[in-house]
Amino acid sequence: MAGPLRVLIVEDSEDDALLIVRELRKGGLSPEYRRVDSLATMQAALDDAVWDIVITDHNLPEFGSETVIKQAKHAKLDVPIIIVSGSIGEEVAVAAMKSGAHDYIMKGNLSRLVPAVERELREAQNRHEHREAQETIQHLAYHDALTGLCNRVEFEQRLARALKSAGTDSPHALFYLDMDQFKIVNDTCGHVAGDELLKQIAILLKGPVRDSDTLARLGGDEFGVLLEHCSLAHAQEVAERMLQLVKEFRFAWQDKTFTIGISIGLVMLDSPDQTHTELLRAADMACYAAKDKGRGRIHVYQPGRCGAGTAPRRNGMGVAAYPRLAR
Repeated sequence: MAGPLRVLIVEDSEDDALLIVRELRKGGLSPEYRRVDSLATMQAALDDAVWDIVITDHNLPEFGSETVIKQAKHAKLDVPIIIVSGSIGEEVAVAAMKSGAHDYIMKGNLSRLVPAVERELREAQNRHEHREAQETIQHLAYHDALTGLCNRVEFEQRLARALKSAGTDSPHALFYLDMDQFKIVNDTCGHVAGDELLKQIAILLKGPVRDSDTLARLGGDEFGVLLEHCSLAHAQEVAERMLQLVKEFRFAWQDKTFTIGISIGLVMLDSPDQTHTELLRAADMACYAAKDKGRGRIHVYQPGRCGAGTAPRRNGMGVAAYPRLAR
């Protein structure tokens, strides 16, 4: 190991603990250790510090290796546990291994200790790296890799769950946001600048939303917001705040500075009979209605009413079928 080895030694004999420490040092390790000899002192050690390995005697007065293993599991301690004992039968050793011990060594054969420790530390590192990789894969399945926000898959799932509790006495609000000058930045400065702009806008949009709300990147320069248990008045306040924050924001890239804008389509979720697909479509079209009216504004979707000056044809939802505008 590059640094010190943090060893928790569960042993009622100070002399035996020192023998273990000496053996570790002989093998080129640099142990920093604490000796404990009861359940209470072990728990205190687990609360006070982080350990790389636990080395425990098998038989202590009213406190054996089985209890040590259970206590480590209870503390969610994912480190090697090695039993070092003066006398342990094969059946007992096998049972200990099945319950969670990683190896057992006789006190009369401590030459096995360092190889066992090194092997188990490597295995622990492999487990840690595998777990991190799995967590990363899981995170990327539901989050946008560029901004770290929820992705469209996760957003649609949360929207579908929120719909189950939607009602006139407990409405939710859905925003569909589209950036107005993103294409100019991308075309002028390249995709690296565009990616940086998206990351900065994502941070900016987080400001007005609560911890219980969801901000997501739906794709390209489009974002979604789900405000749960939110009135129309509050949703409009949040949308206005977002518009203002983006309006005041200046994106600087090399020798160029850009003024950015967003358009927001707002839909209220007040009936569990709605579907998340229909609502996203309505919010999307409301966003384009906002663009059609001059960009940098909010358009609230209202069934059966047009959002633009001319009467567009409607789809089955009663949503104005506005032509998609250049971004």
